[in-house]
Order: sequence, then structure tokens, then C-alpha cells
Amino acid sequence: MDDKPAELFRAFLHSLGLDEQQDPELARTPERVTQMMGELFSGISSAPPEPSTFSLSDEEAKDDPVVIAAIPFQSMCVHHLLPFFGCVDVAYIPGELMVGFGSIGRIVDHFARRPQVQERMIAQIANHIEKTLKPDGLLVRLRARQLCMEMRGSQKRGELISLAGRGCLQDGPRRAELLSQFEHSQTSL
Repeated sequence: MDDKPAELFRAFLHSLGLDEQQDPELARTPERVTQMMGELFSGISSAPPEPSTFSLSDEEAKDDPVVIAAIPFQSMCVHHLLPFFGCVDVAYIPGELMVGFGSIGRIVDHFARRPQVQERMIAQIANHIEKTLKPDGLLVRLRARQLCMEMRGSQKRGELISLAGRGCLQDGPRRAELLSQFEHSQTSL
């Protein structure tokens, strides 16, 4: 990364009345912030990861759901550039393929590493899993604390919960059963 972003951030700090001459702790802040932003937004410039998949044999149960719960993430609100963070739960009914569990975490991380809104992030995760895995059904739940809500605006702590269903898990009793499993595996944020 070139020096231009750090120079611009230094000018921004000066416009707020913050000056490294008055507070020596600010001396390298522009460089640290721009490096951090490059890391936090690395999902913008890279392609989504291809998950590791495995073919199912005829003996393996294809109707039973696979549940991966409480995958942690952190992202940045695109509106205020403040963090939001939480957990993603994924359940799917396999089609012809199973996914390596680490792949789901990499997919979550990829879409979290960009300025984001929760509603778009869950759709991107669900769409990518659906496109690459082609499950018979998919249910993704994303729970997050939004620091833009907690630090400004209403200044209240709360969780935003988003759901994305595809295929046979868009509605019905199996969806309800999986949502109940998500609740039992819930961790506090």
C-alpha cells in the first residue's frame, strides 16, 4: 500500500484537532490505521474461497442435516465504519456433496472482510454456499452486535438476527427444528 492513505488519514486527524505534535502517541496512528483497514477489507479484492467438497456414497445418509454452529466473525459497518461481530450458524441438507467444515469458516471470513451490512453479508454467504455446494436445502443464521447502534444513535446493546433459507429449508418443520438446534448451540455475544 502506498503512503497516500496514511497521509489522508493524518489530514483527517488534523481536521479533528488531533496532532502528533501535541500527542506523541498519534505519531504512527495513520500508518497503523491504514494497515489495519487493508487487513479488515481484504475480502474486497480477493475471490471467494472455493470450499473443499467430498462426494457422498450411496450408503451415506443424504437426508440428514449437517449443522455447523457458532462460527465467530467480525466485520465493519459500511455506514459508519464501526465493528459488528457475532456468530454464523449453517445447516444444510447435502445434495451430492459434503463440505469440509473449515471451508464454511473461510467463506464467512471472506464476506466479513469488507465494509458490510449484515443483511447483505448473510445473503452473500448463503448464495456462495448454495452455488458451490448445491445442497438440497440450506439455512444460515447470523447473530451480531452492531457497535454503530451501541456507540451512537440509540446507544443500546442488542442483537440483530438475520436468516437466509434456500431449497427445502426455506420453510417448514425441518427449518423450525434446525432453528431450535441453533438456539441450543447459542453462545453469548
